[in-house]
Amino acid sequence: MSILDSKKEVLTTIGSYVSLTQNINNTESTNLFPSVNNSKDIVPYMLDTLKTVAGSDAVKEMMGELFTTFVDNVEPQLKTALKKQLIQFNAADNMPNYFQSGGTGVNVEMKKIDLFGKFKSDPYSDVGSLLYGETIDFDRRAYDAILNAGGISKFGNLDMIYNATTDNIKFTSNVSGTIGDWLGDFVDDAVIINKTEFLTNVMDGIYGSISSNQNKTVEELFNELQIQKLIAQMINDEDIVINQEDFDLLLQKAQQLHDGVVYDDMGCGILASSLPLEGMIDLITSISGATDSYYVADQVENTIDESTSNEEVTKENKETIKDGFFQKIIRIITEMLAQIMTASPQIRAVMAIVSAFQNELADGTTLIKNGIEDIGDFKVFLKCIIDEAMGIIYKFIFDKVISYLYELTKPIVKEIVKEKINQYIGVIRSLVPVKI
Repeated sequence: MSILDSKKEVLTTIGSYVSLTQNINNTESTNLFPSVNNSKDIVPYMLDTLKTVAGSDAVKEMMGELFTTFVDNVEPQLKTALKKQLIQFNAADNMPNYFQSGGTGVNVEMKKIDLFGKFKSDPYSDVGSLLYGETIDFDRRAYDAILNAGGISKFGNLDMIYNATTDNIKFTSNVSGTIGDWLGDFVDDAVIINKTEFLTNVMDGIYGSISSNQNKTVEELFNELQIQKLIAQMINDEDIVINQEDFDLLLQKAQQLHDGVVYDDMGCGILASSLPLEGMIDLITSISGATDSYYVADQVENTIDESTSNEEVTKENKETIKDGFFQKIIRIITEMLAQIMTASPQIRAVMAIVSAFQNELADGTTLIKNGIEDIGDFKVFLKCIIDEAMGIIYKFIFDKVISYLYELTKPIVKEIVKEKINQYIGVIRSLVPVKI
C-alpha cells in the first residue's frame, strides 16, 4: 500500500469512528485534504488528522498549546540538541591563542551575524520592545556592543567588541579551557527561545507588522525570505534550491511585508491582512506572559477580524478562514523554531567561531558567508540541527493527536468488548446443562 493510500485509509477510518460515536457523516471529506497528497510535510497531515478526530477547535487549541506549554518548556531539549551537533573532532583541544583574552579574536561582519536585521531596532523602541523583550541574552549584549563601539560587552564566557568603522564584531573568550567546554558553557548561558521575540516573529509572518516598521528595503526583506524558504526546504527534505517561480513569489511577499499588507490564501480565496503595529504590540503584550492556552488562542483569533479587510468573505467563510489561519500559524511556528536553531545571531556567532576553529589557516578567519550560501556550505550541520528541533515539535503535536485518538476510541473499544463478552456469555450458557 502506498503512503498516499495509507494516509487516506487512516483519515477515512477515523472519520468512520467519529461518525459512529457522534452519529454524523464524517467520511466523505477526509480524502480531500491537501496533506494526503503531500508525502514530505508531516505537520499538515497531523493537523488534518487532529481536525478529523476533534474538529477545528482542536487545531486552535493546538496553536495555543504551542504558544504556551511547548515554548515554555522546550528550552532544555533545544540546548541538548544544539550541544549534540556542536561536538566536533577538536572538542578536546585547548582554545587557540587568537581566541583567548587579548588575542586577535574571531572577526565577523555584523551583517553575517544579524541575517534578519534585528540589530536595526533599538530594544527600547516600539518594535525593539517586541524583538528583545526584557530578556538579557546574547542579542541584547551584542546590541550593547554596537552602542558602545570599541568597548567590551560580555555575555557569559564570550567577549564582544564592535568596530563601527568596519561594521565588524570581534569575539574572544574570557575564560580558558577546551573548545568543547567553552561551547558547552556558551550553550548553557544562551537563551534559545526568547518568548516575546518568538511570538512576535511568528505573528509577523502572518501580518508583517514588524517588518514594515523596521525601515528595511524590499531587497533586504527578499534576502530574508530566501533564507526562510531554504530552511523550510530543509525541514521538508526538499531540493534546496529556489527556482524562478519561487523568486517571483518571494519578491511579491517582500513588497507586501514592506508595505505592511500581506495577501494569503486562508482556504477560501486570497485575503489581504494588515495589523497595525499598535495591534501587534497589544497582542504580544497580552499573550507573552500567559500560560492559559485557551486564552492565548482566543487572543490570536481576535486579530482575524481586526486585520482582514474583506468583510463579506470573512462572514461567509469564517470557519474556513479560521482553519487556514491556525494551520498557517502552526506551520510558521515550526519554521521559526528551525530558524532560531540555525540562523539567529547567537547561532551565527557560534558557527563563525566553530568554522574559525576548523579553518586550516588557524588565524581566526571564519568560513561563514551571507546566510544563503551558508545553507549549502554547512548543509549537513544545519540539517542535523533542524532534524533534532523538528523531532521535538513533531513529538509534541503527535502526542496531542494520539491523546485525542485515545479519547475517540475508548467508547468504541468498550462497545466491542461488551459485545464480545455477551457472545462469550451466550456460548457458555449454551454449554451449561442447567438453566442459569
